[in-house]
Amino acid sequence: MILSVVLSLALSVVAAPIQERAAASNVVGAYLLINPTDGPTKLAQVVAQAATLPINRVTLSFVRPDMYYIPGSNTLATVGFNYALTGDYGFAEVKAAVAKIQAAGVEVFLSVGGWDYNCWPYTYLRYSINPYGGPNAEVIQKYGNGNIDNCNASNQWCYACEPPSNGNTPDSFAIFPEPAWSSVWVQATKDVEAARAKQSGTMPAVKWHPEIYGGQTWIDPKTGKAEIVAGSHAFADVKRDPYQDLVYLAKDLGLAGIDLDYEEFWHADTFKTGDDKCAEPCRLDQTAYKYAAIVRDLQLSILSIYPSLKLSTAAAAVGAWKGNWWGGNMKGLSYYQNLIMPELTKFMTQGANAGGLNVMTYDISTAADECPEPGICSISQQVDYYMNTYLQMAGGNPAGIYVGYEIGTPAYPDVTKQPQLMA
Repeated sequence: MILSVVLSLALSVVAAPIQERAAASNVVGAYLLINPTDGPTKLAQVVAQAATLPINRVTLSFVRPDMYYIPGSNTLATVGFNYALTGDYGFAEVKAAVAKIQAAGVEVFLSVGGWDYNCWPYTYLRYSINPYGGPNAEVIQKYGNGNIDNCNASNQWCYACEPPSNGNTPDSFAIFPEPAWSSVWVQATKDVEAARAKQSGTMPAVKWHPEIYGGQTWIDPKTGKAEIVAGSHAFADVKRDPYQDLVYLAKDLGLAGIDLDYEEFWHADTFKTGDDKCAEPCRLDQTAYKYAAIVRDLQLSILSIYPSLKLSTAAAAVGAWKGNWWGGNMKGLSYYQNLIMPELTKFMTQGANAGGLNVMTYDISTAADECPEPGICSISQQVDYYMNTYLQMAGGNPAGIYVGYEIGTPAYPDVTKQPQLMA
């Protein structure tokens, strides 16, 4: 199937006449993964079949979070979309395809992030994998002879983010930056700080890290090691705000919406509150603040640049986790973002800009520590629990809360190592 990850279910749309699909309140959508090898062919297939596909939204994936785009430049050269590698890097073809797909009643979104564009191998290995052990930590034994100090740039830190068979290069990875030179970003951070202050001291003060972006040398305060941050610094060289530029790009491509796929596990564990191994419950407040600021930057940019643009997010099911956090994941991210700034959740789920929360319900398992509450442990129970929690976060309005499915073998759990967790 050309659409590899289905993220929304609303069966009433499938049988609806084509002219009704764009106006339907429910969404059936899919993420289309693009690469230079077969990306143009896959997009052409969507164009050819747009009038008969049983969906009303397709999300093109992914662009880099450290991208930049000059309004009116009409090139994808610096956005990391990987559709083409020469000329305008596919801008004209993509724009034409977007127009044709949307003319057939299918919205087109563009997603920023994705796993590789969220993963910094050094910090992910050292702070999200190594402290907690388990199957993920087997890469240290396999590629580092059991010593994490043998995991370095030459082996992509024991291939923490992706296996060597993927053929990744250092440029494959990126992080979401904090562009402190942007007045929009500064406003977003101030809004987050003001919202945090209203929590009556229950959440720690915000600590931003604008110095951490691609290509910069970062001194790890815990190890004293100097490490190069994953990603590109091109956006910083020209003092651009990637989140604002994503909106400019969406406008020039004529997109219906943009999607935020934020998965910085490394950030949650590197800047968590608590001890390294979370022997006692830790907190990921700093990452909730960062996520909220990114959403707020996108919101401000949409309202000022392209007011009709919709905003969606790929939300982990466990993002609605309300219990103790023991590290190694991003449980509770959406819950705490909503606690700080519920208006951001409302923006994404209600009104003209509501692209929705695409809840990745396939990223859960039946392991004992995955039960959100005692007795809620089966896959179906967890899906019901998390979807209901997201529903509560959205004020009880089911519009804009979509359940997600993955086509094929899910990335987590690893069925070769933990088949029992797929029950």
